Amino acid sequence: MRYRQLAVGILMSVATSYGNPVVAPLQAQPINAFKQSREIRLNNIRPTTNGLMLSVNGNPQIRIQREDNPDRLIVDLQNTSVVKELHQTNLPLNRFGVKQVRVAQYNPEIARLVFDLDSNDPNRKLEWKSQYNGATKSLLLTPVNQVAQAIPIEPNPIDNPNVPVLIERLSFSNTGLLVIEGNQPIGYQTNLDRLSRTYKVIVPNAKISPTLQRPSLAANSPIERIRLTQVGSSVEIGVKTIAGWQMRESQRTNNQQIKLQVSLISVSQVPNNSTSLPSNSPNESNPQTVGDRRRGLIYIDAGHGGNDPGAVGNGIQEKDVVLPISLDLGRALQSMGYSVYYTRTDDVEIDLEPRVASAESVNADVFVSIHANSLASRNSGISGVETYHARGSTVGRELADYVHTQIIENTGAIDRSVRAAGFYVIARSSMPAILVETGFVTNADEAANLNNPSYQKRMAEAIAKGIDQFMRVRGK
Repeated sequence: MRYRQLAVGILMSVATSYGNPVVAPLQAQPINAFKQSREIRLNNIRPTTNGLMLSVNGNPQIRIQREDNPDRLIVDLQNTSVVKELHQTNLPLNRFGVKQVRVAQYNPEIARLVFDLDSNDPNRKLEWKSQYNGATKSLLLTPVNQVAQAIPIEPNPIDNPNVPVLIERLSFSNTGLLVIEGNQPIGYQTNLDRLSRTYKVIVPNAKISPTLQRPSLAANSPIERIRLTQVGSSVEIGVKTIAGWQMRESQRTNNQQIKLQVSLISVSQVPNNSTSLPSNSPNESNPQTVGDRRRGLIYIDAGHGGNDPGAVGNGIQEKDVVLPISLDLGRALQSMGYSVYYTRTDDVEIDLEPRVASAESVNADVFVSIHANSLASRNSGISGVETYHARGSTVGRELADYVHTQIIENTGAIDRSVRAAGFYVIARSSMPAILVETGFVTNADEAANLNNPSYQKRMAEAIAKGIDQFMRVRGK
């Protein structure tokens, strides 16, 4: 196998020497093994008419080298982390002599892009250059002197930084495609405020046309609002969706347009194998099944997580037993026809405020927080279930009574009663809310139960029955 280092464009920052390392195949480490705080972060990658656009929050040093067998190009972004959603993904390209681009966190310090080259395309031998735009926080990778073009290259927006873009028209199709059009090529960046469900497009060096055309939104539109704002020399376009819908970038064939696709948030059933569950970041809540909102929407909060283990005893941590109970609870409720949202579906740490705010943002009908209890070692004989509601909440007490009764009847746990408390997640929730202490990890027998998948499922199904009773009585 032979390696050679490429000469790259003037604008690409490349180390003068890479030695003669052996570049192994893309052997990315599991994403959970990485530190998430990095000086530079790779957030997104998408094809453009003349290359690849990387969304980064800084200008990374780039090292690039070619591998002859198999034929591929390896681009390393130094001191850069890959967001979890992008780790170990493939981007089909079939242009510029590149069949696909694979993205991964190669090691804790390097984000790696592997360009799998087409041995039959003369463009595979092209050199690539980079150009970073601080205003849009984007890094453009483009091949130099292509032999043939599948799509004609249009002027790149960052080639004419002194000419403002005029935002002239917004259109929304019946297939859910929102198109933003300018009078010249548009450079832009995006971000998502998950709490308010607002997708923001920021176009630097732009103005809103005085004759702007914009769509009228039907009453049943998944888009609640589109707002354009002139902020200095930039235009900010905020697109707010209704609960359960999301905006995503769509590949554009004309760089005078920005295309966004509105779609339902993932509706796949939560699998039984928790290792393959989707990851919810703080402030993000994903419905995990198609449910009838008229049947009811239940928000499930698995307590603690990440660096916060919760109660610890008898070799188990609270965060590790309440998560499977929460997921079993979600599955049980889904089988009853309810829509379900989760605070978390894996081991991440989330503050109290975002837990409540996320439930409020989707207008949940019920909020249920799952926990496990503990006492000092001298009280290791104490066991049982406690169910809490907010002080002064009559409807919360009603919900707690239904759930607590079902738990005691179906698990045989000791009844430590329904209680009022001022826990943040139930005191600050506007919907009926309870916090269930499913048992004591400091009690050896109960810890063994809480760590038993069969008991976890029984506990979850009992909680689901209680919620279902409450919802039926309340007329849902």
